[in-house]
Amino acid sequence: MKTSKVMEIADQYLRWVRGRLPKRCEAEIYLSRARERGIEMREGRLENLEESCDEGLGLRVLQGGRSGFAYATGLGRENLEDVLSQALGQLPYFPPDRYRALPAPNGGVMKAQPAPLELGDPSLLQGMIEDQLPKLREMEGVALKANRLVRRVLRLGYGESGSEVAVVNTLGIRAAESGTHCSVGLSVAAEKMTQVQIGSGSASARFYQDLDFHRVAHEGVHRAAALIDSKKLPTQRRAVLFDPWVAGEFLDVVAGALSADEVQRGKSLFAGKLGKRVANSRVNLIDDPRKPRGVASSIFDDEGVPTRRKALIEAGILKDYFYDTYTANKDDKTSNGCAGRATFRGVPGPSSSNFYLAPGSLSRDELIADTKDGILVFEVMGMHMTDPVSGEFSIGISGIAVNNGELTHGVRQAMLSGNVLEMLDQIDAVANDLTFYGRLASPTFRVPDMMVA
Repeated sequence: MKTSKVMEIADQYLRWVRGRLPKRCEAEIYLSRARERGIEMREGRLENLEESCDEGLGLRVLQGGRSGFAYATGLGRENLEDVLSQALGQLPYFPPDRYRALPAPNGGVMKAQPAPLELGDPSLLQGMIEDQLPKLREMEGVALKANRLVRRVLRLGYGESGSEVAVVNTLGIRAAESGTHCSVGLSVAAEKMTQVQIGSGSASARFYQDLDFHRVAHEGVHRAAALIDSKKLPTQRRAVLFDPWVAGEFLDVVAGALSADEVQRGKSLFAGKLGKRVANSRVNLIDDPRKPRGVASSIFDDEGVPTRRKALIEAGILKDYFYDTYTANKDDKTSNGCAGRATFRGVPGPSSSNFYLAPGSLSRDELIADTKDGILVFEVMGMHMTDPVSGEFSIGISGIAVNNGELTHGVRQAMLSGNVLEMLDQIDAVANDLTFYGRLASPTFRVPDMMVA
């Protein structure tokens, strides 16, 4: 189904809904269709082939600050009457909230029509998914030849998807978009005597040609082989260098805390800090939904509001939060185009897009050479358990010890304790190796004084 067809259906359904709404009632239709397929190999054997389609619509109605929501799978007209009835039937049961509203066209600062983005690869979802087998087997060979300690490739996988979305409402919002994604991943086992270490690598992109299968293989091999003959570091405070692979998990915690919804509910470590210094001046956190070929790029958000690039933290100063229409109204602002939905089955809420720590000028090698005593971390366990209000965390880490500017030996089963705000404040060096893993990205960066046990 082409995006024009999705929009045609959305327009048709909105006309039908508009004619049946009670007085002073507004409505929004979110319509989506997605197709995905994948292939998986385990230890050299084809394990699984999958293909699925998911389509449906979500209907939100608002009247006097009250809201109702219902959804239906499938795009058939027969679902619409029942969905409208369910959504309207919820209105009496929710208390009015004067901030609850739908966005109107040009309700924000952007008045011009957004420039188009290149979001779809026409080569994807063509032919048979089994056509990727030779590429996966080549990737397997690269991994097995990259290091003599790697004798098994445990898993290889490739997936691709395409989607179309349309958002329309009775105030005049009308937006549609389509795009593609593809991804590849592997896990390998490095072995020596009785030691076995597992390493993983992955990548995702909008366009197939942007997937580097060989780089993914080498990354997985490096993460496994580096931990063979690992040693325990003595408990003490030392420098910690965060590899881009794990820095994304740290940024995921930060992105969640920058949601205006979490801030307004008092569940964010950034609550009450807008306009204040929350990080070292080297720290610039950017959200760029207009990034060319970005995995999370979009010209509009999931309420149909145009997106824009924004600095959430600039030179260490907290400048902005992620807003949808509701949270923006509560702060007497306009939405900055950050409404997101997991699927048509849910209502929108503030979320990030292509979120990253801006790179510095040092190379990664220069940063390592400048570190006397530390650890380069490329695996963390438990970052999701970080306290969202205090920012306190205690996580398991693995990586490579740094001694007098040299990478020396693997380190595993170590513990790292700290605080997110203190980390942001203490970052003293940021490298230039910005690397995206999905929608999150970071260069290697260093925090010079953390407790490693």
